[in-house]
Amino acid sequence: MRCAAALVGLSLLGVGAAGADEAAIVMPTVLAARVETGRRTAVAVGLESLPDGTLVTVSQTVRALCGEPAYPLVGVDRCDDPDALDVPSGFAVPAALAALVEAVPGAVAVVERVVVFVTQRARLDENDAGPQDGVSVLKRGRGRCSGRANLAIGLMRCFGIPARAVHGLLLGNDGPRWHRWGEAWLGALGWVPFDPGASVGIVGVRYLPLRGSGEGSSLAGVRVAWLDERGYLSVPIRNGLRVVPLHGVTLRCVAASGLANLTALLLGPDGSRWVRRGQREVVFNGMLPGRYRIVWGRSGQPGILDFVLGAAPEVLVELGDRGEAGS
Repeated sequence: MRCAAALVGLSLLGVGAAGADEAAIVMPTVLAARVETGRRTAVAVGLESLPDGTLVTVSQTVRALCGEPAYPLVGVDRCDDPDALDVPSGFAVPAALAALVEAVPGAVAVVERVVVFVTQRARLDENDAGPQDGVSVLKRGRGRCSGRANLAIGLMRCFGIPARAVHGLLLGNDGPRWHRWGEAWLGALGWVPFDPGASVGIVGVRYLPLRGSGEGSSLAGVRVAWLDERGYLSVPIRNGLRVVPLHGVTLRCVAASGLANLTALLLGPDGSRWVRRGQREVVFNGMLPGRYRIVWGRSGQPGILDFVLGAAPEVLVELGDRGEAGS
């Protein structure tokens, strides 16, 4: 049984492991040299040489945000980007947005309200020939992706939230194009991505950050070899945007008395997987709603349970020693 083999192999790690959304992108080596590798927020980027170019992999595991920092933010100087709080000249918060931000529950809510405001008040027009600074885009009510990102960044800075632009590629169904989105610094959460018109708290693996703006450079030879974005597509939609939930669902698994040393493998709806080991209990935090499978028990005698996590903040599952389960 493949689930049993996975349980035995992963249990040897003794730590959590996770599969993820992933995009594999083939591109010319000269362009790949500008790719930001390593880990940027929750996204990991890696490079592999090919005979005729470079294979770039972008991967991330989609989880709920781990809480919400209080607003106003404190310690913003710790964001390590001194330019991220500079408010552009002539910037002022529109009264309608200021009213939306009154009495917000926290800093994540401020970011969401700003992105929703920009999405609704500045229409995307990639043929817009006007200046793409935030003040001009707000006045015209339209702008390219760069202008809408600039507007959202400027407004967040007005509210005391460090924000910055991210330059790179967006791998659409009709091919790659240059794109600009943003990141907001939210204390313990670090830099959290957003894209007006698309999402708050996450961008998908179709987004590839590059050093330098790059607009106008040729994208010949760039193609997607593999794409799995089930996790991103499972993120709930609110006000037309995919918005990552706060906290998520806590799944608490308690073993029967015969399983003192518990090893459990959780398989998520997007193919993600986590391993936990504990004394009769393991806990998985920050799960998004969706269909899951858990595999547990002694090697050779795994228990398997398929179930759906809903909106409840915490779910208790009792794991029997021979595959039985209750909740």
